[in-house]
Amino acid sequence: MSKTAILILAAGESKRLGEPKQLLSYKEETLLTHTITQLKPIEHSQIIVVVGAHFREVFQSIRTQEVFVVKNSNWEKGMGSSISKGVEFLRKKNNFDRVLITLSDLPLVTTKHYEDLIELSKTAGKRIIFTEYKDTSGVPVVFDKSLFDELSLLKDDQGAKPVVKKYKKEVLKYTSKTPYLDIDTQEEYQRLLDLS
Repeated sequence: MSKTAILILAAGESKRLGEPKQLLSYKEETLLTHTITQLKPIEHSQIIVVVGAHFREVFQSIRTQEVFVVKNSNWEKGMGSSISKGVEFLRKKNNFDRVLITLSDLPLVTTKHYEDLIELSKTAGKRIIFTEYKDTSGVPVVFDKSLFDELSLLKDDQGAKPVVKKYKKEVLKYTSKTPYLDIDTQEEYQRLLDLS
C-alpha cells in the first residue's frame, strides 16, 4: 500500500511577526493545529512536525495530536535544515513512497488540494509536484522517495529549491484555487482574519 509522509515545517522564529506564528489563533485553533486538522483526513499518511524556535510552547500546543514531533536544533540555518531533519526521521521509518512538505502558516490550503497533489504524485509520472499560485510557486510540494537522499542533505534557507531546480524536467506544477497567503507580519495575519 502506497504511503505518504507529511512534513509540516514549524521551526521558524517568526521574527518579523514578533510572536510565534505557529501559535496564532485561527478558527478556534492555532495556525499549526489548523494545518494538522487539514491534513488528518488524508489516508495512508503520517504527519511529522519539525519544531525549532519556541520549541517548548509549540510542542505543548500539539502534544495531544497524533503526530511525530522532530526537534531541529539548527533551525537558525533555515528551511533546508528543517527539511533535512524531517526527511532523516522519515527515512528511518523506511516505509514511505513520497513526502508532502508544507508550512504551518498556509491556512487557506484545503485538504482537497493536499489530496490532489498526492494523487498526481501517484499517477502523473513526475517526481516533484508543486503548487503554482497567481504570483508565486512552491509549497505544498510532493517529492518521490527517490529524492529522499538529496532532501536529507539540504542545509540553508533556500529550502528545497536546489532539488527542484536540479530535476526541473521531473516537475509538475499544480495550480492552486486559493490565493497564496503565508503569515509573516501582523498585517498579513489581519488580512487572514478579514478573509475568515
